Amino acid sequence: MTIKTAFVTLHNLIKENEGKKLTPTLIAKLEELMIAKVMAKTFKKDDDGNVTHVFCYYHKEWEDVSEVPYGKKASTAHGLNTMCKQGVSHWSKQQRVMKQAKSTLLDDVTNGVVEPSELPNLLAEIEETAKTIVTYTTE
Repeated sequence: MTIKTAFVTLHNLIKENEGKKLTPTLIAKLEELMIAKVMAKTFKKDDDGNVTHVFCYYHKEWEDVSEVPYGKKASTAHGLNTMCKQGVSHWSKQQRVMKQAKSTLLDDVTNGVVEPSELPNLLAEIEETAKTIVTYTTE
């Protein structure tokens, strides 16, 4: 039997207390596991309810939406994308370059250009490069 990751803690608690009646202490522990976690706000609004700042998922900083362009996204609470347009562009390019580099690396291993023992270090290097954050510039 495989337990879903989200329920492992809950399953362990139930197994530890197997055969016992539900006590207030056990109920409190179960409720603690089941309570929805409050998500931090990733946007700020002014007094009129207009979005003024968004926490850019790419740049990891608050950006003023009047100065930094954001694309629209209906599925978010604030109606904007979670990354500024420049962040989306950099992130997409980095993902594409990483995918190409990994493919080239596998070809190099297959052709004997790179030793298989070097593979973990080279993969880590490629992934670290893809995580590099390019600072926002006004173009």
